Amino acid sequence: MRVLAYWAARTGIFLAVAGVLWLLNVLDVVTLLMAMLIAWAIGYVALPGMRVRAQAQMEGWVNRSERGLRELDAEEDDEAEGR
Repeated sequence: MRVLAYWAARTGIFLAVAGVLWLLNVLDVVTLLMAMLIAWAIGYVALPGMRVRAQAQMEGWVNRSERGLRELDAEEDDEAEGR
């Protein structure tokens, strides 16, 4: 859920910035590019704790996945060696 919350916060920031730029009548393509850059900067400064927690959760997912793959490889090796 931490990854989803972080994603939602970043998306909300982007949409808010894009909305403000749109209200200022900035061109469409320019609006999206500026919104991406500004939202990235705001998210980087405003959400460091959420980013760290989301990163930790994703690392946990990757570690569990890698551990599962190592276990499957070990089983496969045992079967190939006839154990």
